[in-house]
Amino acid sequence: MEPDKDRNHRLPGMARALLLCAAFVMGLTATTARALDVSLELVLAVDCSSSVEPGEFALQVQGIADAFRHPVVIKAINAAAPNGIAITLVQWSGAGMHSQAVGWMRVHNKDSAESAAREIENAPRFMRWGATAIGEAIAYSRELFEDNGFEGLRKVIDISGDGISNQGTFPIHAREDAAKAGVTVNGLAILNDEPALDIYYRLQVIAGAHAFVERAARFEDFTIAMRRKLIREIGSPPSARSPHITGHQIAKTTVTAPSAPKSATTVLPGGALTIPIVLPVVTQSPDFRLFPRLDR
Repeated sequence: MEPDKDRNHRLPGMARALLLCAAFVMGLTATTARALDVSLELVLAVDCSSSVEPGEFALQVQGIADAFRHPVVIKAINAAAPNGIAITLVQWSGAGMHSQAVGWMRVHNKDSAESAAREIENAPRFMRWGATAIGEAIAYSRELFEDNGFEGLRKVIDISGDGISNQGTFPIHAREDAAKAGVTVNGLAILNDEPALDIYYRLQVIAGAHAFVERAARFEDFTIAMRRKLIREIGSPPSARSPHITGHQIAKTTVTAPSAPKSATTVLPGGALTIPIVLPVVTQSPDFRLFPRLDR
């Protein structure tokens, strides 16, 4: 009788289990070894919705690139982030419409800052239309911290845009999920069409330790606003992760952030809110306005 070849080549159950465990441990070790320690992991999420014209999009992208080239930003990285920072660029608009336009890269000196600036300014625009789904942009950006090859002391999402959320997940829910995961959400509000957009960002968008809102009166002011924002973010202290962030704690971050020169941080009368305010931002009508236009 011929031997059972399949049985002869079949490993005993215990040996197979040991081999699988060893492979799993080796995989974890390799993943850990690939993670590079940095002081900050930063997602730069720029608005590509229908309200952002081609020239305005170019001002955003060029503004980020120029900010990384600025000597003060490079000096801030050298002083406050000895291991450097990791950055990535996200483009977003409506629900389900977002793209990682530039992959994760480490910025730790002048040369790497210049390389990052070139990557950012040369990135094509992946979407030219769509609604404004800020909550979706926050949720998508938060996922990018997983297995990105870096391990940062802090994780921050930068949301820049020129309008309120009018589609998809409410930003107030997405930001709370981010805060619970130890991720800070900051905002850069461009006030072209919504003069009170910075207040909306403060109430609905930002969350986490040392969260703040920067503002640009026009797209032409984006470069200076982004530079201030980067300097402030790079210099912020590490945050302790909290297992549960309440609405009161999220609102409170809007008044406890450290001050910065010419910052757009707005202190509302009465101090911190006791609960987040959820406003009905569900319409996609271009005529919808959370706040009345002050120039009409």
